[in-house]
Amino acid sequence: MVTIDAILLGGGLGSRFAETSQGLSSDLPKQFQLLGGIPVFIHCLQAYLDMGIFRQVVITSPRPYIQIAEGQIEKYLRNRNLTKIRVIAGGARRQDSSRLALQALEELQPSPTRVLIHDACRPYISDELATQIKLCLFDRAYGAWVPAIPVVDTLKRIKDHQVVETVDRSLVHRVQTPQIFEFSLIRSLMDRIKDLTELNFTDDASLCEYYGIPVGVFKGDVRNIKLTYDFELETLQGVLAEAKRVKVCAPESATTFIV
Repeated sequence: MVTIDAILLGGGLGSRFAETSQGLSSDLPKQFQLLGGIPVFIHCLQAYLDMGIFRQVVITSPRPYIQIAEGQIEKYLRNRNLTKIRVIAGGARRQDSSRLALQALEELQPSPTRVLIHDACRPYISDELATQIKLCLFDRAYGAWVPAIPVVDTLKRIKDHQVVETVDRSLVHRVQTPQIFEFSLIRSLMDRIKDLTELNFTDDASLCEYYGIPVGVFKGDVRNIKLTYDFELETLQGVLAEAKRVKVCAPESATTFIV
């Protein structure tokens, strides 16, 4: 039996977002900002609950905001099974938050077989991406899977404010989350680097690469935008509005938020 759990990483304070968000009415970290009247992290949490395959979802939050996160969950998802959702304090670095969330999942019996790790600030999960996610969660050909999309901009390597060379963009891709892992694998690797303060990984799959573990790739989605700057709230609002307009679904499968 394959037991699958999920992690939403929302432990950061979003310094880049805060620097550009003077016009917002709230100074909350970006994961708690309202997008279409719904907190950003609630959008992706709802998407994963709708998949119906996760035993538990652990959300990391900055410690001072745990009660806010729990309150938003109770407000917007009170018609859902909230025992499937747990909020914990995140760590100083991304990898610290991931390790703490993995430890929290390990408290359950049995430990999960596979685990999905997603940025709480990537609120839009399309049906097409959800299908890819499900396939890779059950495909254990790789110990890790990541979604990737081609690079469309010209890439140049720059040193000391000067262009050194143009990089062949066909050789590189942009990698997103969610990323999918064999639980025992990513759990052991996180423990291995726990005290190596000189290592700082910007995504969890980089840890697998660091130890020479192959990482599989599946098709990502350009609409799977990570909220980094305040203007992206408007972009994401457009994405969600368009998705709602074109989506045709049966009434019983419709997503309902309580506001």
